[in-house]
Amino acid sequence: MSKGVQLWPGDRMRAFYRRHITAETSLDQKTTERLVEALTKATNRMLVWEMPAEPAAAKVEVGKTEGGKAAKASSGKSAGTDSKSSAKASAQSSAKSGKAVEAVPPEPPFDPYAFSAMVILAKQGSDALAARLAEIKSVDHLKKLADAQHLGFDRSLTKIDDVRKALLKAAEQRLADRRAAAS
Repeated sequence: MSKGVQLWPGDRMRAFYRRHITAETSLDQKTTERLVEALTKATNRMLVWEMPAEPAAAKVEVGKTEGGKAAKASSGKSAGTDSKSSAKASAQSSAKSGKAVEAVPPEPPFDPYAFSAMVILAKQGSDALAARLAEIKSVDHLKKLADAQHLGFDRSLTKIDDVRKALLKAAEQRLADRRAAAS
């Protein structure tokens, strides 16, 4: 049996709930999204062994962009980002046609405490921490994470990959220091 994956509140957890609700019920999209948000708010974290497959209806929605060119079906992207991009595209096309459109909610502020770098490194290893750091797309957000979790690194680094590597190395060093102090 393989190890489960921990999901924290965010895009991956929303995608998990959205896929299950869409597969198991016949609710409309608005009701599904309200239910997904309510469940995500009510859940701190969860351990998942298997992500449900993306329903065929969601793949069809993403099928065309407003220019008429075919879009790539979600290969490698989470359903959360696909639904955001399709929501933006539909909002733009509806705005052009003069229909009333709900505003796309802004991105939530970055939470540097969404996960503990030290816990992930200790429990799941450096590959899992590297994957979590790869989810963060901004150098400023990585620096906020480092400040909040007391991970020291060279502040002159500007490339995002270099900052991620430095944070991974800092977390590994901090864990090694803790283990050395405990022995």
